[in-house]
Amino acid sequence: MNEGIAPFFSPLTLFIGGGLLAVGLLSLLDLHFFKTPLQGKVALAIGLLFILATEGMFVTSGASGRYFEGMKMDVTDCEYQVERDFPMERREQPKLIEQKIKACMDTLGYDWAATHEHCQEARLSTNVFCYLPRAALQRSIVAFQMRFE
Repeated sequence: MNEGIAPFFSPLTLFIGGGLLAVGLLSLLDLHFFKTPLQGKVALAIGLLFILATEGMFVTSGASGRYFEGMKMDVTDCEYQVERDFPMERREQPKLIEQKIKACMDTLGYDWAATHEHCQEARLSTNVFCYLPRAALQRSIVAFQMRFE
């Protein structure tokens, strides 16, 4: 999601979702705010959907921590370090630069995964779409974020 829209909508969705969730939970405890118990259950379900939608906004935006955006920074840092340490090899041995960048990303906890369509277009060591984190949760979040790129 667009970084300009997510901060605007997230307080609204959290407030509405939290209110509906609270009213729905209270209705399960026989404190009815609606005419029928079914309406309380529907409010609970809609409240959960609002909260999940807010979480989805954060996961797909740049405000989601170090997942995909962090991986972009790691690739750039590795490229900078390798270019700084091996300035003459860029022209003479470009394969060495590729190997060093891949090794740097490997030490940071990323696997080379050339399955994404953007990686298929350009199989370069500096292509962020050619890497996935090793940690299972991070891997699934990054793979999910890559679908929106």
